[in-house]
Amino acid sequence: MPAVKKKTASRKKAPSPIERIVTIFEEYTVAGIAGSIVLLGLVGLVLWAGGYFAMVGRSVNHMANATAVAAGLEVKRVTLRGAHQTAHEEITEALGPVLGASIVHLSLDEARSRIEELGWIRSAAVTRLLPDTISVSVREREPAAVWQLKGVLYLIDDSGAIIREVDAGEYANRPLIVGAGAPEAAGGILKALAGKEELQKRIYALVRVGERRWDMRLHNQVEIRLPEENFESALADLELLQAAQQTLDQPIKYIDLRDPERMVVKKRDELSPAPN
Repeated sequence: MPAVKKKTASRKKAPSPIERIVTIFEEYTVAGIAGSIVLLGLVGLVLWAGGYFAMVGRSVNHMANATAVAAGLEVKRVTLRGAHQTAHEEITEALGPVLGASIVHLSLDEARSRIEELGWIRSAAVTRLLPDTISVSVREREPAAVWQLKGVLYLIDDSGAIIREVDAGEYANRPLIVGAGAPEAAGGILKALAGKEELQKRIYALVRVGERRWDMRLHNQVEIRLPEENFESALADLELLQAAQQTLDQPIKYIDLRDPERMVVKKRDELSPAPN
């Protein structure tokens, strides 16, 4: 009977000295990289908190500006078009200290936004004319009415935007707007009155009633009560009535146009219900 050979358990080969050194080196290398990343992160956080990155950014920006100026791209002139009511000094102040600065580093959008914050300015355009000129073109607002708020008068345009504060008597040829929410709603009534010169010259005030409709008060104390909707048609009817019969020149207390099917004309010697 043949002899049976016993299997011996295989032993794991012990690492050689070189392999142990490599393993230790790899472990320390990974730990070193991780530590370096953490250290760099902490250093970056300290620099950011101390404003060093901002300082570097400003230094780089200053160098870029200086380079552009040295290359001849320096703002030497500012031209302005379209300003009639706005003082040139106001616009140049809003534009900022650009003379002597790099023309390529001026933010045109920011400059335009600052100029459009001025009361008279409806829109503005700021452009570069290389190598040394900044051109500013503005479109000013057209005065449309004077808004009275708590005893203070403001000049507004047809969109209700406030142009500036005015004194009593200034722009007396513009209608007076009175009432809560009047400037925001003024655009519609002012546009409806555009071209109706006969009505415009008679209007003393436009009074916002209940933040929903308008009353027109004329210089001769006649009151025109307009509807909430389709007041454009009511004004057109009133214009035709005046042209045909000179109704607004008669001793009338009010004309009520709120009902599109029925116009009510009240004379001064008659009793009338309170308006609503």
